Amino acid sequence: MRYCLFLCSLVLTGLPASPVAAAEPLRLYTWEGYFSDTLLQRWAKSHPPLQEIHFDSSDVRDATLARGDATLDLVVINEVSATRLGQDGLLTRIEPHRLPHLAELDPRWRHSCGDYAVPYVWGTLGLLYRSDRLAKAPDSWQSLLQPAPALRGHIAMVEDHDDLLVAPLITLGGAINSSDPDLLRRSFALLKAQAPAVLTYQYVVSALRNPAYSDLIDLALGYSGDQHLLNATTPGQPWRFVTPREGSLLWVDCLAVPSNSPHQAAAERFIDFLNEPHNALLATEELHLGTPNAGAARLLSAELRQDPSLFPPEDVLVHSQLFREGPPDTFQTRQRIGSALVSRHESQ
Repeated sequence: MRYCLFLCSLVLTGLPASPVAAAEPLRLYTWEGYFSDTLLQRWAKSHPPLQEIHFDSSDVRDATLARGDATLDLVVINEVSATRLGQDGLLTRIEPHRLPHLAELDPRWRHSCGDYAVPYVWGTLGLLYRSDRLAKAPDSWQSLLQPAPALRGHIAMVEDHDDLLVAPLITLGGAINSSDPDLLRRSFALLKAQAPAVLTYQYVVSALRNPAYSDLIDLALGYSGDQHLLNATTPGQPWRFVTPREGSLLWVDCLAVPSNSPHQAAAERFIDFLNEPHNALLATEELHLGTPNAGAARLLSAELRQDPSLFPPEDVLVHSQLFREGPPDTFQTRQRIGSALVSRHESQ
């Protein structure tokens, strides 16, 4: 999932590559708006504060981690990347005996991040739309892939190659993890046909901060919870989120500790602190993100438990899927599809 301030301009070559004193902040590589201010204030009362460094693309994040030359203590990462980078020796293996509050996690989610990360929040990929500009709320991937003429030039997609392919793969009746070359080719064709209607492939939360796009986006591919970030900067709070009826990507964002972190013990303490139920609750109450913490879920209000943007109907969830690691050649094919779409768009 998905958020970025323009601290992305703090390109990670600008981060110190040598260990820092323990009194300095823990460096957290994350999406924008992913941690409650209340939570961070609680933590800072008796621990080193956190310095957030933001990214707006999981591909950028993974490339940064793969280089191994940036000093980071914690990273928000998806389950597939956590497994791949962990097996490459770039993330520290999770040791449950050092994280007693892992026992609070719902069994459904406990192992969803593999051996190198711990689940933090979950949600779905879906449609973000301006309710003040669209006469009818979209509820299908077709609204994005074959948009109405009035939406031409008013659509934001994302650069992430896997997330880009979710809508066409589901529309074509395939699995989001498909490695079928023909299905990927047909999905690419759908995205190329949609491309003339796309304003930008920049993640919508970042794009809205760009004066060139700020008042032009009416429909976007995005993640549950994004509507609150968008509404915070849009008069009238018109943004809404819907999970398409055909089903979607069920994403899980995890927390991991890079293997070159100079503060691994403190980073693990932060992860355990997050899993205390009254702390985990804040991700839902303040950030509007789903929590995998069973103890926190029991503390949720009835209003939040019944919010479909947080907890989609079961008939939608049953058709939603988690990403799984695929063969290397499929990974490369997906990357080429994403790169080709963005390159074609930028060349126009």
